[in-house]
Amino acid sequence: MQAAPGVYAIRAVGCTVYLLGGIELTLIDAGGPGSAPRILHTVKQLDHRPQDLTRILLTHVELDHVGALADLIAATGAHVFAHPAALRRLAIGQAPRGGHGFSSSWAAVRRLFSPLRPVAHAEPLADGMELGILGGLQVIFTGGHSPDHTVFFARTSRLVLSGDLLRVVSGHLQAQPGREARERAETVLALRRLATLDPLAILPSHGPAFRDNIPLRLVRQAEILE
Repeated sequence: MQAAPGVYAIRAVGCTVYLLGGIELTLIDAGGPGSAPRILHTVKQLDHRPQDLTRILLTHVELDHVGALADLIAATGAHVFAHPAALRRLAIGQAPRGGHGFSSSWAAVRRLFSPLRPVAHAEPLADGMELGILGGLQVIFTGGHSPDHTVFFARTSRLVLSGDLLRVVSGHLQAQPGREARERAETVLALRRLATLDPLAILPSHGPAFRDNIPLRLVRQAEILE
């Protein structure tokens, strides 16, 4: 499903991932174990070969976001990019299981999976760096939900690919901080930082796209957490 010009939402296992179009394709997150066939099917529907998927950008390392990573690398040869704090977890094959976005049946099934297959060659992102994707894709380290959490802001179209920092439930935008006070404080700072970018749309990992007066909604979420 096209979520925005050049951006395609894919209902992967456990979360929504986003495929960014162009001559070369970029994927935001990899989905839970078993997601690779769904993602590769979308690549084919867009008249691309698997090898056209050259980059996978990770919002953070949790099983519902990276469980299919090794399968996708094997099928496409894509390069993986992530927060520096995520690289060791990827290298040793250690992914927290997370919890958002899974049905109760999936929660039972996922306990049967083997540990994450190691990904030894992921490359580090840097806060504030800009990638030549969608007319300029800015990397924003947020923390809050997890120490390695990262969102991506498409400057030209003013889209925020928000990972698990935010979700949309019954039409409402909700922040998802971790449990500690420090994580709540990091989330507040991240929400206020995103509000200053004046985004037009939030594309979350859990829930549909959100386009309703976003800067105000972000500030209100920050105020709730303070």
